[in-house]
Amino acid sequence: MKKIVFMLACILLTACASHPEVGQPQAPLDMASVNAYNTKVYHGDTVPASQKVKQAPVNMPLNASDSQPKTTTKTTTPVVLMPSIGYHYGRYRW
Repeated sequence: MKKIVFMLACILLTACASHPEVGQPQAPLDMASVNAYNTKVYHGDTVPASQKVKQAPVNMPLNASDSQPKTTTKTTTPVVLMPSIGYHYGRYRW
């Protein structure tokens, strides 16, 4: 048992002490094209004007039910006083 614990401690110590490999990026990036793409995304002109599709107007909106007020009814249960011994919630509720 002592040998097993000693071996596990050694394995744990070597696993914690080893340095992970630091990898290099796989392909060098052209920073000019990356910056050009980031500016296009930031300004929102990623699609050329010739390919932009104009949306057709909707004759029946999805949120048509929001224009009418929603009414809710709340029911309250009456308080029933019952004689009992001790503190509990009522019959058949343990």
